[in-house]
Amino acid sequence: MREHATSSSIETKHDPGSRASTDVSAQIVDLARSSVSQSAFFTQTLRCVARFFTSPYAAVHVRFASEVVQDDWHLGATDPQFWKPGLQRFLTDVLAEPRAHAQLLHSKSKKVKVAFLASPICDTTGRPIGCLALVVEPIEDGDIENRLQTLEAIVRLASYSAAFVGSDPQPSVVDTSNDRKSGTAGRALARAARCSSLEELAFALTNDLCNKLDCQQVILGMVSGSSVELVSISGMDTIQRKSPGVVRLRAAMEECLDAKRPLVCQSGKGWSDEEFGHGYRLHKQWRGAAQGDAVASLPLHVDDRCIAVLSMRRRAEDPFNPELLAKVTAMVEPFAPALLLTLRAHRSLWRHAKDSIRGAVEVAIRPGHVGTKVLAALGLVFALWFVFGSLDYSLTVPCKVRPGMIRHVSAPFEGVLTSATVVEGDRVRKGDVLCELDHRELDQQRTELSAELAVLERTKDRARADNLPVEVQLALANQQLVQARLDLVDLRIERATLLAPFDGVIVSGDLRKSIGGIMARGESLFEIAPFSDWTLELFVPDSASGDLDTDLSGFFASYARPEESRPFRIERIIPKAQVENGRNVFVAEARIGGRADWIRPGLEGVAKIQVGRRGVWWITLHRAIDYLRMNFLL
Repeated sequence: MREHATSSSIETKHDPGSRASTDVSAQIVDLARSSVSQSAFFTQTLRCVARFFTSPYAAVHVRFASEVVQDDWHLGATDPQFWKPGLQRFLTDVLAEPRAHAQLLHSKSKKVKVAFLASPICDTTGRPIGCLALVVEPIEDGDIENRLQTLEAIVRLASYSAAFVGSDPQPSVVDTSNDRKSGTAGRALARAARCSSLEELAFALTNDLCNKLDCQQVILGMVSGSSVELVSISGMDTIQRKSPGVVRLRAAMEECLDAKRPLVCQSGKGWSDEEFGHGYRLHKQWRGAAQGDAVASLPLHVDDRCIAVLSMRRRAEDPFNPELLAKVTAMVEPFAPALLLTLRAHRSLWRHAKDSIRGAVEVAIRPGHVGTKVLAALGLVFALWFVFGSLDYSLTVPCKVRPGMIRHVSAPFEGVLTSATVVEGDRVRKGDVLCELDHRELDQQRTELSAELAVLERTKDRARADNLPVEVQLALANQQLVQARLDLVDLRIERATLLAPFDGVIVSGDLRKSIGGIMARGESLFEIAPFSDWTLELFVPDSASGDLDTDLSGFFASYARPEESRPFRIERIIPKAQVENGRNVFVAEARIGGRADWIRPGLEGVAKIQVGRRGVWWITLHRAIDYLRMNFLL
């Protein structure tokens, strides 16, 4: 028994997207040709697979009759001892149960996910002799199945290629010996590794089989769901998919796919083996169109899944027999993983998404996987809710508070300002003194008028005593005139002290620097707004103006008190657009409900307008749809 030492080399990580699966196949075939022993072949294969998956740590364990190969490989700057214990335990579990395994791991924050992947290594008889396991990072839940199948296909190719290590890469071809099968498969496998597309590989395979098996026609089709897509027909460069012959071939191959067994249709079959099906209608139609030639179809499997169907047509005098069909199956089966690997390496983005969805559905409906089924059900419910559900839609726009009513306090007459007791922002009660004008001259006028009124009173009394009625009436008239002038002076003296007309807040007016100055009659000195009457100006962008309407309601929160929101209702929409902060907006006026002592004119904040219920998909996508319409004229 011999064990290989653990490798501690550190290499630069490669981008898996830059290395196609067919390149890996070519490398494995080249390693099989150049390696001097199977142990060296599996050691180099481990490194090749680790580079392809950009794995930070990979390990292989293979047991031959006289030796055991144990090797590991490390890529990148991480510590290999971090991965080694967990992966070695995982590899041991797979050795105990030889089938492909995957285990998803994630960090405590669940932001970083990695996976352990492993696939068994088999000998030429299909008996498990080892396992290859590796770490893949980062990874999403939906990628595990695809990456595991890719690893399994590569390891199957390596298991088969190990049989040719140390042998002649171009063995002679003898028609009836086992060497013919090995030589043909080896050359075809090397050709498959060099093919750049699935069509090229299928064309090489069908034409090679047609020549070697002396067939009239060999057809290969890849399985897609429950249907078969023809990839290659021997002797034909192109396939006319709508021609009657191709439609008939495709129907016969799908009949084989549905039957899940080889099907043969010919005269005088010559055997009674129940392994091959007979009497299928679509194969009879194909045979009839082929003028009685023998026809047969074989399903090609990877694990328990049929991935391709191979159909053949031979002359009626040279029919199929069980040995020939078994021989063809043995020759073609090794190509199944290569076909699947090549198909995945060259599929389109749409096909990749389609296969990912199909894989997720298959995992969801597979027995077990309760957690996956629950997540799939939740995802389906979410998708239905997204398409058919609705939510309350609201517009969030900037806004500003302004008074609903403003009372101007003006100078009642021209006079000198003697005092100012309030400034902007002060709260006042009804009757509070705002400012005073100089009324000393008015006081002097009042004294003079009062004295004149007293003189007229005495003049009236003297005229009455002298029985002079005319003088009495004249004195009385003069007395009334002076009294009127006195009342006017009293009124002006009273108005010289300006008082608050109601409870409110001073919106504007700071006269502290104007004391001693002459105030012109009618000049606005103060602006006062009541406490409970506030208007909200909503600045709605023109892109959302179509959703505006009167009687819409919502909530307003200011930057000063974001924890307190006040309801509002739109009362008026100004039809003309305005420019606010460099943006074209429409202004809507709303009445703020309730009373809040902390509200001040000019407060800015955010208003959320409740528009109504809209579809979830529309709420989520309407901005992107509108952008595409405006920029690409959709």
